[in-house]
Amino acid sequence: MQPEKKDLSLKHLAHDLNNIFTRILTSIELLKRKSQSPENYSVLLNNIESGTYLASEIIENAIGNSSSPGKTRRVNVNLIIQDVVRSFMLQHSNRIKFSLILEPKLKLINAKYTDIYRIIMNLTSNAVEAINGEGKIEITSKFLAENDCLLIEIFDSGCGIEPDVIEHIFTDRFSTKPTENNSGVGLSIVKQLVQFFGGSITVKSNKQIGTTFTLSFPVATTAKQKETEIKKTILIAEDENLLRGLLSELLQTYNYDVLAASDGKEVLELLESNLCDLIIIDRKMPIMDGIECITEIRKKQISIPIILASGSQSEDLEILSFLKIDYILNKPYNFEEMLSVVEELIP
Repeated sequence: MQPEKKDLSLKHLAHDLNNIFTRILTSIELLKRKSQSPENYSVLLNNIESGTYLASEIIENAIGNSSSPGKTRRVNVNLIIQDVVRSFMLQHSNRIKFSLILEPKLKLINAKYTDIYRIIMNLTSNAVEAINGEGKIEITSKFLAENDCLLIEIFDSGCGIEPDVIEHIFTDRFSTKPTENNSGVGLSIVKQLVQFFGGSITVKSNKQIGTTFTLSFPVATTAKQKETEIKKTILIAEDENLLRGLLSELLQTYNYDVLAASDGKEVLELLESNLCDLIIIDRKMPIMDGIECITEIRKKQISIPIILASGSQSEDLEILSFLKIDYILNKPYNFEEMLSVVEELIP
């Protein structure tokens, strides 16, 4: 197979897999909404959810489809913290007590799932290594309204960090561990990743008490609370029947009226006889794809807000700007992300 054909084939594969991942995540959200006692299986659902995000980003990175390293999605940090801690509890629960104090319905941040996972994994691993014998690791998350930021604190009751060492811990390749461990890049990379997403990281340590790493991230913008009970109408264009049905049902549970189309031609037909407040349209569809459809909508001088759902991490930004597309929703997306964007565009 020629290299260009192989690359194209891999991109099609990534697109198809992201559609499958989106279907899985949407099904999970529906299960959570419909269950009378979600706590009975929430751990299993969260495992599936977090694993899906990781798999998607790993595939994108492996095939080189993520041409824009700064491309982010809206990330639920609580989900990642719970996922990471579960993996450590399986190995260390006999000597370390893990405590999570996580703010319910925590606001989302703009980041990459794999990078935030890497940050939390690295800091938790360091906390485990700092504890000789029995000890405690406590992780908290909360939203600071006065600073409009999300705060994460990771505390361990370990040996602490010497004062003459603590000022160097974020230096590239600095490490207090044996050379053969080859782990001196850890905290420097953590700091780079945190800063890349607009955040900050600090550390405090006391030899008699332990060490606390504090992370701060700006939260993704969200809409203000709705002041009206008037229903809004959303038009969903998605060629996969199952996914279209799942998304329609989910949005209806949040009191939205939903119109559904399987291609761009159906979208245009629906707009001729229906008033809509927002369109969520898939990038790749038969007969008429998302970009072709949006082009026709704008030719008709229809100024309705539009969210473009795409299984690719790379889009022509000039075209998107010209067509006045309000938001790119990268697949697989979580429903919290979609809902927060919808609420921003049609509060």
